[in-house]
Amino acid sequence: MHDFHCTNPDDMFYDELREAVSYFKKEPEVVNAMCEIMREFERESRNKEREEGMSYEKIARITNQSLSKVKSVFKAQQPA
Repeated sequence: MHDFHCTNPDDMFYDELREAVSYFKKEPEVVNAMCEIMREFERESRNKEREEGMSYEKIARITNQSLSKVKSVFKAQQPA
């Protein structure tokens, strides 16, 4: 259980897990690919929430952001 709470792979005890996590956290091209995957996942999640009827106001309340900030984020996410 310890290894799953480590943010630094070098602190992990289980060799196979440490090697795999190191690969995803330390190889620049893999880190960039994972970041892009997570950004796309976040975009899809936001769009899905919006499509399901969650209001800008509710999103602002949940995220502790201003209404104008929430609207600008969604506007920036829209395809040109």
